[in-house]
Amino acid sequence: MKKIILLSSLMLAIVSLSAQTKIGITSGLVLASISTDDEDLQSEKSMLLTSQIGLMIDRTLSDKFSLQSQLLLIGKGTSIEHVGHKDKVRFTALDIPIQFLYRTKGGWFIGGGPNLGFNLSARSIHEDEKETIDIGDEAGAVKGFDAGLNFRTGVTLKNGLVLSINKLFGLTNLQNVPNFRWNNNAIGINVGYFFSAKPKK
Repeated sequence: MKKIILLSSLMLAIVSLSAQTKIGITSGLVLASISTDDEDLQSEKSMLLTSQIGLMIDRTLSDKFSLQSQLLLIGKGTSIEHVGHKDKVRFTALDIPIQFLYRTKGGWFIGGGPNLGFNLSARSIHEDEKETIDIGDEAGAVKGFDAGLNFRTGVTLKNGLVLSINKLFGLTNLQNVPNFRWNNNAIGINVGYFFSAKPKK
């Protein structure tokens, strides 16, 4: 947890040094999914509807480019379809996507970059019975760090409103079991708002 706080504080400090910095808030719906090489799980999995909420910090680099970082509390995981019921695996994570964005004069943007994910909790839900999944390097636990790639497109309106869609590809195999791969992925549909930018010096 100390590493998470230190990394988050460093990110906020770096981007806040610029007079060309905007700070905002964001929230949205998440369609969480997984990639796996388990054939049974692959055939039974389906998307899990979750949510995300957090902060946005956007630093202008030029007329067309900006560097945007976010600090998000996000849900991930999957639903598993069975005859007559669904099981679920849910993760709660702190994600820090760092995105290099290309912008048009009309406010449209597109870009992407690395995503630093930190799993805060995990649990399985079977017929409304909840079971905690340990986070760590032991067999049966899931890994705490979850690296990925995040791609985003959308529009920033003149009033500061931000509408966007993002796709997250998890790169870390979260399982500690040999020959079993589990990567968390997500599609986000987001609404955000940038507060007034700092005046230029």
